[in-house]
Amino acid sequence: MARPSKFTTEDILDAAARAVAHRGRDVALVQIASELGGPTGSLYHRFSSRDVLLVNLWIRSIRRFHQGFLAAAAGEDPAQAAIDCAVHIPVFCRQHPHDAAAMTLYRQHELVTHGPEELRDDVSRINHPVIAALKELAVRRYGTSDEFHQTLMLTACEESPYGLVRPYIASRQTIPDWMDDAVRASSQAILALGDR
Repeated sequence: MARPSKFTTEDILDAAARAVAHRGRDVALVQIASELGGPTGSLYHRFSSRDVLLVNLWIRSIRRFHQGFLAAAAGEDPAQAAIDCAVHIPVFCRQHPHDAAAMTLYRQHELVTHGPEELRDDVSRINHPVIAALKELAVRRYGTSDEFHQTLMLTACEESPYGLVRPYIASRQTIPDWMDDAVRASSQAILALGDR
C-alpha cells in the first residue's frame, strides 16, 4: 500500500508562492522545497517540472484574483461596478501579496505558445470570464459594446489600475492605501470619456 502524501497540492503551491514572493521568477525547486519543509521529491510527486509547478501557481493566483473582480463586475449599478473592479486590483494585491507576485511570473500570450503543453488550454481560456464580464459591463454602462467602449472599460477597470500597482509588486513594496483613491480617480476619468 502506498504511503499517503505528507503534502497536498495546495501546500506545495503555498510554499511556491512564498518562495516566489522572496526570490522572484528565478526561484529554484530546492528553495520551494525549503519553504515547504520537505524534499524536492515531494514537489515531483505532484508536478512533473518546475515550469508545471510555477504555471499552476500562476493559474491559481489569477483565478483567486478573478473571484473578487467578477463579483465586483456583477454589481447592480454599472458605473459603481466598473469602479469597484478597478479598485479591486490594488486591494487584492495589497491583501494577497504572494498571489500578486505570482501573477507577475508570466504573460498569458507567452504561456499559450511556450508554456507546458498540458496547461495551454487552461491558460488560453483563463481570462474569458473577465473579458465577457467587461463586455457586459460596457453594455450596462454605455448601452453599447462597440470597440471604443469595450476598450475604455478594459483600460479603466484593468489596464490602468494594474499599471499603477505593478511597480510596487515588482519591487516587493506594500501598495499604499492612497493608491485606491488614485485608481478610483483615474478610472472614473477614463470611463467618463465614453459619455461624450
